[in-house]
Amino acid sequence: MLKEADYVAAEDTRRTRKLLSYYDIHTPVLSFHQHSSQNRVQKLVAMISAGKNMALVSDAGTPGISDPGQALVAACIAEGIEVDPLPGPCAAIVALSASGYPLASFTFQGFLPRKDLDKAVASLAAIEHPVVVYESPRRIVKLLRSINEYMPQRELVLGRELTKIHQQILRGTARELLPALEEGDLERGEFTVVLGPWRSEEPSWSPSEVLDRVRAHVLAGASTRDAVALVSAEIKLPRRQIYAIVNKSKQDL
Repeated sequence: MLKEADYVAAEDTRRTRKLLSYYDIHTPVLSFHQHSSQNRVQKLVAMISAGKNMALVSDAGTPGISDPGQALVAACIAEGIEVDPLPGPCAAIVALSASGYPLASFTFQGFLPRKDLDKAVASLAAIEHPVVVYESPRRIVKLLRSINEYMPQRELVLGRELTKIHQQILRGTARELLPALEEGDLERGEFTVVLGPWRSEEPSWSPSEVLDRVRAHVLAGASTRDAVALVSAEIKLPRRQIYAIVNKSKQDL
């Protein structure tokens, strides 16, 4: 497809040209990345509307999945232009495939927000099935410390530079994986973190114990919503179940 296309729109033209050169492909390469303007999007769409075939590639992942591409794909769809996806490397799918976890369902979160990281992690702790997040090498230690606080027993898979030359896959709890990260042994490349599903042997909690925990957070200044999220993370109980206990207690009063 790269050979048959009239143009290749690439996140990193230098890397893409190396790939094309390796396979002796001489298709012209155009720049398209996360900072490309709307004018750039419209220019590419106009070229496609004029009958040109455009191949879209990202640097080291699948376009549109936490990689550039969504704006161009959406613009093409709006113009009635056919979008033909082809399979390629995707860190989230690679990590899930290597996890060994049941994957009837999973949640993909991409990069978590820079602000309120603990709150974001606490909300993920309430999800029972596997969860995939991406993280930069500068923030991975902070992320694992937060995971260790809100779900210390939860197993996870930590993938580094997946599908690339320095690929590495580690397994364990956040506490078990933190030493290697804190010592700087894994600084190179972006990380993919897969939170494993809840274990079936997690301890059970009585309604009164759950209520006591929620009330403690509320007395400390948290809203009911935030208190439920925090307790859900602490005791690995779904928020909907905690809300049911809280609502029942109000009805009984």
